Amino acid sequence: MKKFLGILLAATMCFGLTACSNPFEQEPEDATGKVVIEVGVLGSTTEQEIFRKYKNGFQEKYPNVIVQLDAIPGDYATGMNNYVQNSTFPDVVFTPGDQHAAYSSRGHFVDLRTYDEADDTFSFDDIYPELIETTHYDSNDEGIWFMPRDYNKVVTFVNKTMLSLVPGENGEMYAGYGSFENLKAEWDLETFYEVCAAVTKKVADNSANPSAVSQEEKLAGLIRGTVALDARYNWYPAYEPILRHYGGSMISLEKAGEGETPDYNAMLSVDADETMLAYRFYYENLAKPGYVKQSLASSGAAAFPNAQAAMWFTTRPSWGDVNSANATFEVDFLPFPYDYVGVGCSGYAITQLATTRVSENAEVKEGTNEKMTNADYAWLFLKYIASEDGQNAIGETGMGVPSLMSMKDKGTWLSYGSADINHEAFVEEREGQTPMAVNDIYSFPATAQKTVSDNCISIMTYVVKDNFWPSDLTLTMDRNNYSSIYAKVDEYKQVMMSRINAAN
Repeated sequence: MKKFLGILLAATMCFGLTACSNPFEQEPEDATGKVVIEVGVLGSTTEQEIFRKYKNGFQEKYPNVIVQLDAIPGDYATGMNNYVQNSTFPDVVFTPGDQHAAYSSRGHFVDLRTYDEADDTFSFDDIYPELIETTHYDSNDEGIWFMPRDYNKVVTFVNKTMLSLVPGENGEMYAGYGSFENLKAEWDLETFYEVCAAVTKKVADNSANPSAVSQEEKLAGLIRGTVALDARYNWYPAYEPILRHYGGSMISLEKAGEGETPDYNAMLSVDADETMLAYRFYYENLAKPGYVKQSLASSGAAAFPNAQAAMWFTTRPSWGDVNSANATFEVDFLPFPYDYVGVGCSGYAITQLATTRVSENAEVKEGTNEKMTNADYAWLFLKYIASEDGQNAIGETGMGVPSLMSMKDKGTWLSYGSADINHEAFVEEREGQTPMAVNDIYSFPATAQKTVSDNCISIMTYVVKDNFWPSDLTLTMDRNNYSSIYAKVDEYKQVMMSRINAAN
C-alpha cells in the first residue's frame, strides 16, 4: 500500500527497553512509546557527524521514531563480515558504492525497488543515473541495493595558501597565473602539469637553500618532502580515469566476449598492451618528475591534509580529512583535469533482518492488519536521506554533494566554507570529459571483487616506482625491455585470476 509509508503513529518500546543510548548526548533518549531502528555507521568522526545530522532531522520529522547508531567496529569489511558471521545486522547499514556487492549479492540487503514501486512520493529517477549504476552488484543485476546519499565526482583540491607562494617562469604567483581566478579560467591538463612543475621546482629550490626560506613558506609547507600532487593512485576512481586517458584500462568490459561465461582473463586487462603503455605514461608524466610520492602513507591520503601536497585528486567527503587535520591553509577546488573522471557514491542499505523485526506497538499498515516492520521504518529513513531536507543536512557538514539532480545549483552544500569557493567543480560538466561510474568491478563474481580491487591497487603502487622502469622510456613496450614491471603485473593478475576461477 502506498499510503502507509507516509503515516507514522505512536509505537512502543524498542525490544522491551524504556531507553536507548544516544552517542551524541550524555543522557539516553527516552524510547517509551517509540519505534527504534538501528543504523550501522563507520566509527569515523566524519561519518558519525553526518549520521547525527540525519538523526536530528529525521526525528524532528518523525518524533515517534528513534534512529540509533550502531558503530561498525574496525574497517568496513571487518565490521560487515562480523555482522554476517553472527547474524547481527542492524536495520540499516552504511555502504560504500564499491563495496556492497559481496553482501547485496548474497541476500543480506533488500532490493529497494520494492519500496519505490509501492511509494508514489519517491522516484529513483530523481537521482543521478551514474549513481544508480553503482547500486547494482554486477553488470546483469538491476536491483537497487542501497540509497545513494551523495554525488562523489573526483575533483582537484587546491591548497591556495601554498600556490599563492609558488611563482611561475614569469615570476607571478599561482604558478605564473597571478591569482586563483586566473588559474581557474585557464585550467586544463596542460595547466595542471605547469602547476606540478612550478611546485616541484619551488620545493627543490627551497630544499637546496633552506636558510633562505621564509617563515611564511615554511608554514605553507614549501619544504623538503612536499609534492605537487596527492594523486590517490591507490584508489580506482582516481587512477582508472587517468589510465583511460592514456588509452589503457584495468578492466575492459568490451573484452568480455559473447559467451554465457565472460572471458575474465581478457576482461581483466591489467596486462594488455595498451594498459602497460598507460602505466608508462602515468609513471613518465607524474611519478618520474617527482610530482607524486613514489610511496604512500598507510592511509593513502595523508599528504594534502597535512600541507605536504599542493593538490589532491579526491572527492567532497575528503574535506573532512582536511578539517580533521586542523589544516590552517585555504582550500579551493578545480575540476579533474583528464578527459575521464570517476563518479561514485556511498549510501545506506536496508538489511534483510530488518524485515523480520516488528516493534510490539508498531503502526498497522493502512488497509491491512499487518504491522510495519523495522524495514518499513528504515525506508522512511532512507527516503529522508534522499529528500531535500536530508541532502541539506549532509550539506551542512560540507561532506556531501547532493545525489538529487534537482539540487545541482541549490542547497546548503553551496555555502559550506564560503559561497565564493568553486563548489561548481563538483558538478561541472566539462566539454570532452566523460564521467565514468566506478562499478566495472561488479562484472566479476561478487566473492572475487575485493581480491580484484586489492590487487589492482597493488599494481598501481608499483607502476610509480623508479626501480621497476628502465632509464630509457622510449624503448618498445614489451616483456624484454620492461621485464620488472611485467613481472609484477603478472604476479598480481595470477592472484586475481585464481580467485575469479575459484568463484565460478
